[in-house]
Amino acid sequence: MMIPRIALLSLLPALLLTACASRPPAQANLAYYDLSGEPASLPAPLRSVDITSSSWLASNAMYYRLAYADGNRREHYAESRWTAQPAELLGVRLERNLMGAVATPGSFLCRLRLELDDLTQVFDQPGSSRLLLEARATLYGTQQTVLARRSLSLSRPAGADARSGVAASGAVVDALSRDLQAWARQECRKAP
Repeated sequence: MMIPRIALLSLLPALLLTACASRPPAQANLAYYDLSGEPASLPAPLRSVDITSSSWLASNAMYYRLAYADGNRREHYAESRWTAQPAELLGVRLERNLMGAVATPGSFLCRLRLELDDLTQVFDQPGSSRLLLEARATLYGTQQTVLARRSLSLSRPAGADARSGVAASGAVVDALSRDLQAWARQECRKAP
């Protein structure tokens, strides 16, 4: 049985309305952020910097916790994202900050491996927060010899939104860079 053209034309507006109604809602304007701050020149005796992260950080979501309500619950901002995965952004900044030392006769360049465990904006009370970075660092000598290991936990005050967490990220990364530089200079001297 053939449907007359008039019947088809009368169904067309209903089909169009159904198609429009079934479309997902348009996404709000998302804000994309890098780790803030300018790279600092803090050459350390490193030949490479390798960064890995916990599996839950394998996205560009910006996470926060409402520690005053439920510290075990991790949320993410709906309209704010990192431009890349946090480990990638951190790796770029650390390479720019720490790489550049030149091996001289009698000196040794180590390899740094950093495992990023947490990068979260923690709200200890409504309206104020701190950006928390937790990681484990390992320095390697020749033939994958472990020279030293340590855990790092750094935080800096932030405000009440994603933008303030991003602003605090620069201070956290700068503090991490200074800490890693001093540690690498001390430990890489001990390398055989």
